[in-house]
Amino acid sequence: MHVLRSRLTLALLAAGLAAAPLPLLAQIEQVPASANQQEESWTINLKGADIREFIDQIAAITGQTFVVDPRVKGQVNVISSAPLGLSEVYQLFLSVMATHGFSVLTQGDQARIVPNAEAKAEADAGRPAPDRLETRMIQVQHAPVAELIPLIRPLVPQYGHLAAVTSSNALIISDRSANIERIEDLMRQLDQSGAQDFSVVTLQHAWVMDAAEVLNTAIARGQAKGTSATQVVADARTNRLILLGPPDARAKLADLARSLDSPTSRSANTRVIRLRHNDAKSLAETLGDISEGLKNQENSETTGRQSNILIRADESLNALVLLADPDLVATLEDIVRQLDVPRAQVMVEAAIVEISGDITDALGVQWAVDARGRTGGLGGVNFGGTGLSVGSVLQILQNGEIPENTTLPDGAIIGIGSDRFGALITALSANSKSNLLSTPSLLTLDNQKAEILVGQNVPFQTGSYTTDASGAGNPFTTIERQDIGVTLKVTPSINEGATLRLEIEQEISSIAPSTGLNAQAVDLVTNKRSIKSTILADDGQVIVLGGLIQDDVTQAISKVPLLGDIPLLGGLFRSTRESHIKRNLMVFLRPTIVRDGAGLAALSGKKYSDIRIIGNGGPDNGRPSILPSTPGQLFDGQGAPAVDLRQ
Repeated sequence: MHVLRSRLTLALLAAGLAAAPLPLLAQIEQVPASANQQEESWTINLKGADIREFIDQIAAITGQTFVVDPRVKGQVNVISSAPLGLSEVYQLFLSVMATHGFSVLTQGDQARIVPNAEAKAEADAGRPAPDRLETRMIQVQHAPVAELIPLIRPLVPQYGHLAAVTSSNALIISDRSANIERIEDLMRQLDQSGAQDFSVVTLQHAWVMDAAEVLNTAIARGQAKGTSATQVVADARTNRLILLGPPDARAKLADLARSLDSPTSRSANTRVIRLRHNDAKSLAETLGDISEGLKNQENSETTGRQSNILIRADESLNALVLLADPDLVATLEDIVRQLDVPRAQVMVEAAIVEISGDITDALGVQWAVDARGRTGGLGGVNFGGTGLSVGSVLQILQNGEIPENTTLPDGAIIGIGSDRFGALITALSANSKSNLLSTPSLLTLDNQKAEILVGQNVPFQTGSYTTDASGAGNPFTTIERQDIGVTLKVTPSINEGATLRLEIEQEISSIAPSTGLNAQAVDLVTNKRSIKSTILADDGQVIVLGGLIQDDVTQAISKVPLLGDIPLLGGLFRSTRESHIKRNLMVFLRPTIVRDGAGLAALSGKKYSDIRIIGNGGPDNGRPSILPSTPGQLFDGQGAPAVDLRQ
């Protein structure tokens, strides 16, 4: 505990003080006493002030000694338009402490400020606080403030505080800002000139807004006959009617209100809403989260009935069933109307362009000399990497037959010689090019994931079990199938201004040519090229998602040292092979927003026209197309159009 004694005198609060004030002091101003007012007064307006500084100033004004608990922390917001006397300042101080969960316990000439146990329990329970707490003084002009206290007190939650300042005919309210605004609106209706009396009618069964509408209709008819003016104020949070006017008129309206407040077999309103665009199950989940917030807000601000909300989805009819209090049903209906709107669709077109080229040049000279019969010499040049070596040729000649598995390499092969000398020349020049164009496209709803796969489902061996040495057991092989081909996954989101956010997953996979589809499942090798990205694009804009440019240059030289480097003659002692492999892969996207049926029909017609031209062999082909002229005839046939069952 810290004992804080104010070292400030009341003179520090005077307007003409030359000393520099603290930041908080500039917001607490002393009002000079007038000739008709003996007691000094202060005007207090604080915003974001430290609560300990506020306690210091109250100690300086009242002369009270406060023992402050170390846990007393926070910021204070006080709004006051009328001057307050010494007792009113202290009453305001108590309200601020109660608002922030602290109690002021007076013991002799000292007062202890400690955390309020009840407020602490509410904080531990996680009481919702959608807006900040503040303390505000409301000046009442006409009605006696003491008569308004019983009427306003039920509107203040348990954690709030309400007090009357009878000397200045004002109310001090500590509560959330939103609820204080509601109370002020109600008091403006009650605080009318003429000093009218009022009556309060609490409804048990009828909804206060419906009852107020009936009473106001009755008042309008009564005024047409020259009756006295009467006013009806409805408080939906406590389900109460406040009647203002002469006693006789109030008595008649009270009797009418009680006659309307009769029990019914249904204490809540039921609505069945057929959805046109949204999904009932997903919307029911959204409304369930919203209804919890509405129910908590309703229960925290009222001391009346418990709010019950029931929301169910009928998937067979795509409808929502709402069961709740009438005011909450109206709120939920409005939310459903705003959410059940047509969703735009997005057509995503992808163009996968792959251009590859392979250029290979090879030249090799191999020879052999057998001079053992003359000079006793033997020599030769043999390169095994040329596909066919002179050594293998000599072996074939020695055996006198060609093996069945002998294959000749690509290119030209020239062989010359005799039984003592032989030369083999191989030459190859290859040039291959290939272009691959894939154009997958798919249509999906806004914020809805879609996927298209064009390919094959290929088996891959993941494990096997064989028999043991004795031959017992049940051998088996496990296979896992994977999709191989072109895959496009996209999730579009339409932003403001026709800008799209696209989450893209693009994958191109294939079986490596060295294995082929006829290979065993354990031997399969796949090539995979994938892109995963999130991009922004405008409606109809063509963008490049990504790509790969691969350029491989390989040069292999086999030669006899020294001899292979001799100009001109060195070609007889070496073999060269050069290859140039180039691959270009680019992926392009074009998203198009489809907002209505007309746009969807136009897009479908264009796509059908394109496929019809391709099926006909091109636009310049004079042959009749194998496809009908309109896409509708694919389903209706070439005869009469289908009957529209919607008529």
